[in-house]
Amino acid sequence: MPRGGRLTIEASNAVLDVEYADRNPGVKSGQYVLLAVSDTGVGINAANLHRVFDPFFTTKEVGKGTGLGLSMVYGFAKQSQGHVKIYSELGHGTSVKLFLPMADQPSEPLNQNPSVTIDLHGSELILLVEDDASVRGFAKSELMSFGYRVLEANNGKDALQILQLHKDIDLLFTDVIMPGGLNGRELALEALRLNPILKVMYCSGYAENAILQQSLLSRDVPLLSKPYCRLELARKIREVLLEDISVAR
Repeated sequence: MPRGGRLTIEASNAVLDVEYADRNPGVKSGQYVLLAVSDTGVGINAANLHRVFDPFFTTKEVGKGTGLGLSMVYGFAKQSQGHVKIYSELGHGTSVKLFLPMADQPSEPLNQNPSVTIDLHGSELILLVEDDASVRGFAKSELMSFGYRVLEANNGKDALQILQLHKDIDLLFTDVIMPGGLNGRELALEALRLNPILKVMYCSGYAENAILQQSLLSRDVPLLSKPYCRLELARKIREVLLEDISVAR
């Protein structure tokens, strides 16, 4: 963050399911503690993103970086039988998520109230907006496996055209930060002008507090954090569809 910015550190519980483990070699399914560190810096070029954990790889000038920081994070995660994931958007910032296996000691349940079971299947029409092709493919496949009909777009402008053509879309499921000049919140506002009863749900690779502190969303919006498992996706989608009203906020 050469001109300053905000650094957000947060922790939460997370579950990586079997499907996620199958798509990410070396990852074990199970319960994890998630430590997320997010900044509002310049972001990382997509061409360099897959190299950031390589030892001695750096784009900094000589004497300003060794290229060992993230490689040490990666090594620590693997030694701990954990997992690390990084998300970045140029001009918006970067979020690194460190998943560490949860201890096996018994603890008090977080919620003493019995959970309400709902049917996770549906037949509604969902518009899925995601610029990452692999994430979009996974989400579409899983949504269809639960019975939903799915339209897809890789940016906000294409999604808006689809919304203009299809008046029967029940839910807009969109990434928050996308290239192309129209982010998720802006897309949702335009979508609700076309269809005021449309349900809206967001997802992002950035930690929730980092999204809130950048004023990209307000605190009460439905937000699903990446990476998410199929049951998290299905449960959140169903909850949003069953809500009485929807606002872009």
